[in-house]
Amino acid sequence: MRGYILLFAFVLSVHAKLGNIFRLPFCENHLEQLNQDDILNIRDIHQQWLMHRRIEDDMTKLLGKMREYAIQQPTDAAEAAAWKTDWSEEYVSARLNTSLSAREHLEEAMRTLVGHLRARGRVKSFTTVHELVQCSSGHLNARLFPDRPEVSLMLQYFRRPTGIPAMINLLENCTRQMPVELLVNVDSPEEGQLWADLAWTTRGRLVPVFSNNIHEIRSYNRLAALARGKVLVVLQDDDGFEPADCSWIHRLVRQFDSMPKLGMVGLKSYRRGNGREGNLERWPDTFHHFSDPSTGNFFTFPLQVDYAPMALRRAALLHVGGVDEGMSDVGECGIVSDWELSIRMWTAGWHVGFMPLLRRVRVDDAEGTTHSPKNVMRCWDRQMWLGGLVYSARWGNGLERGPGAFLEELENEIRILNLKTLNRNYTKCPFRKGCQDLEGNPPLNREHQRFFSYNQRPMVDA
Repeated sequence: MRGYILLFAFVLSVHAKLGNIFRLPFCENHLEQLNQDDILNIRDIHQQWLMHRRIEDDMTKLLGKMREYAIQQPTDAAEAAAWKTDWSEEYVSARLNTSLSAREHLEEAMRTLVGHLRARGRVKSFTTVHELVQCSSGHLNARLFPDRPEVSLMLQYFRRPTGIPAMINLLENCTRQMPVELLVNVDSPEEGQLWADLAWTTRGRLVPVFSNNIHEIRSYNRLAALARGKVLVVLQDDDGFEPADCSWIHRLVRQFDSMPKLGMVGLKSYRRGNGREGNLERWPDTFHHFSDPSTGNFFTFPLQVDYAPMALRRAALLHVGGVDEGMSDVGECGIVSDWELSIRMWTAGWHVGFMPLLRRVRVDDAEGTTHSPKNVMRCWDRQMWLGGLVYSARWGNGLERGPGAFLEELENEIRILNLKTLNRNYTKCPFRKGCQDLEGNPPLNREHQRFFSYNQRPMVDA
């Protein structure tokens, strides 16, 4: 039972970092000696107990009604509708017994926890368990809600019906691996009936969101706000993936679980620093230079990663404010927003990773919308220039001044993190600052330093 309580504390470690929970004045007497982990553990045990008690009471009565109606059907239509079910008696009995057992374990867990706290003088003699529960339950733990997907696949879609079968296959294959959902920002709402039909045929596992050409930056924020999974996987409508059975999803989730600070994982390509010289990066021949000793996955910490596919911890994305919608107007491309988000993750205390889990394949021979002859200059010239302005103004030396000391120092911190925490599989050092110095910030050679040598151009001189 002691291990049972420790499990709750582990699950809640992320929640405990979110700041002090507000307390009503009359709750201070009951909670003043408890730390936040104690309060969250009390809340979580009771939250789960209440859910199982609700199921237990409902299944007990439903089982009785099923046996009663097996002898004589009710004559009252409302009563018949109230207890109508497609479940078998065996399933209802099993669900009842599961919740009964869970409830008993949770009651013992609460007795043990509160008894331990009382013995240490952290719960006052006049405080009841019920008062502890009431004063701890102002914020429920959404991660304990039942029937939640582990992963939310998020697709930005615009007029590419030939790619839909590949996405439905991906949803079906991933569902065989673990609970998932597919949220689709349908930026071409004239196709609404098609997507409504797909929501019906997938029994709600596909969730269409009808927009009107808002494009990727706003799409990802909108979908993330609706997503119910703890891990988000950003997709594009012209990609398919191998291995097609979605077996890669287990390693991805395990990596997030094993690294509580991991906020973002590139699945396409990555950069170790600014400028294209000196580091071994980006291309497949660099994908296996490091691996994580705790999971065995090939993994590295880069400076920044690219859309898409890309995976995000939902809590981390919301914590940093989402993708910066100020980088482009509605309907315009989000070029460079992936790099800007990467640096913001690092700056906010989250880690960014890269994993070579899958291979992208084209679903058809047509160019993606942003690469079409009509749009290529609008996206990859105009919007890339504008995205670069935002990136350099926030993280570099200022508007059109390129990277500076901040990004050079961050690149070095990430270099050290790789070398200190990951298994080294390379034969040639992949860092332009070397692989020997694990404490300082070695200077770049003159050829590479030129990327960082511009004078600063701050927002204002003050």
